[in-house]
Amino acid sequence: MFLNKIFHFVKGYVIIKITGFYIERFLYICARRGIRLFGIGKKTQDGVVVCISISDFYRVMPVRYKTGTHIRIIQKCGLPFLIKQFRKRSFLVIGLLLVAIAMFVSSNFIWSVEIMGDNDELSRSVASAVKKTGVHIGAFKPSLMEGESMKSIILNNTDNLVWAWVYIKGTKAVVEYKEGILPPKVVDKSFPCDIVARRDGLIVSVVEKSGRTRVLKNDTVAKGDLLIAGTIDMTDGGYKTVHAIGDVYAYTWHEKSGEYKMYEDINIPTGREKKYRTFKLFSKCFDLFFKDNVDFENYTISEKLSEMKIGEDNYLGIGIYEKTYREVSVERKPISYDLAVEKGRNDLEEKIAKELACGSRLTDKKVSHEMIDDETVKVTVTMEFIEKIGEEIPIIEQNTAPEE
Repeated sequence: MFLNKIFHFVKGYVIIKITGFYIERFLYICARRGIRLFGIGKKTQDGVVVCISISDFYRVMPVRYKTGTHIRIIQKCGLPFLIKQFRKRSFLVIGLLLVAIAMFVSSNFIWSVEIMGDNDELSRSVASAVKKTGVHIGAFKPSLMEGESMKSIILNNTDNLVWAWVYIKGTKAVVEYKEGILPPKVVDKSFPCDIVARRDGLIVSVVEKSGRTRVLKNDTVAKGDLLIAGTIDMTDGGYKTVHAIGDVYAYTWHEKSGEYKMYEDINIPTGREKKYRTFKLFSKCFDLFFKDNVDFENYTISEKLSEMKIGEDNYLGIGIYEKTYREVSVERKPISYDLAVEKGRNDLEEKIAKELACGSRLTDKKVSHEMIDDETVKVTVTMEFIEKIGEEIPIIEQNTAPEE
């Protein structure tokens, strides 16, 4: 059925309406003479509508005179009529052809790069690393390296990342990344090193695998103290250096304090706003305003980028960046003493969690609080963990000498 439609479109056809008293005889004679009629509609008092090819249309005229019917052309369809229609509009056809060629060529290039992340400073570092992968505005897509290779370059050139990936969506490159807490620095196993304490603690256990243990259970250590030495005395009076390996666990204490208000600030929109737009052309930006002048005392900011594209993902590298300032009135809503303490506790625990090594186990927690004034509460959180405190430090950096 679909192929028939294509065939008729290429050859061209007309839609005609047949009227008169002998329509059935007209159709019978056409069938007997091999004149193909298709798309025959339902017969009404006004006649019947059929489709006929261009070549058969001229053969149907004798049948018309023989049966005394009347034929009226309703519509001309197909490729021959389109060519005839656009023959007088050659510049339009050439323009459409050039646009189609330009779209095909441009679809093989990257015209927009988006970095998806909440940390502005880290996003700038990621953007710099992405350029080293060859992904930039105007990059030829078939020449780009594989995703795994781009991922390795981004991770190796950006600190504090645990994951990154580059998605190519049409003519747009989308870079996603995830931020993480870096583990302690690990020294190459072929290089001699000591294991030292990276924070104060009370030793719980020491498992030495290589090197010489310098602390025992229940010893108190301070940040920087030597835990497992990579320098080993020899029986002949000399010494040798090795890569110290071992796990040292200790009780560690973390304490944070902060002052928190017994109220919350609630933003209520006033309805006033100011919008400032910037025209984006590939990597260049042109402000569409003279001065970013916001006279609101309190306001919120929202940002929006509208990019021009053809279809779903064929971005053209052209867009409008809109920054909106909305005025708000700030109202203070009182909260209870207990809620202020709870907010402070959650905030301080989150700050402590960012300092911990992976695998730390909580053993004790204390929360204290006191009133500073009529609307301020001071909250203190003290948490005790069993934590792996060893950190590998190359011996050459410490300029370590053997001890007597």
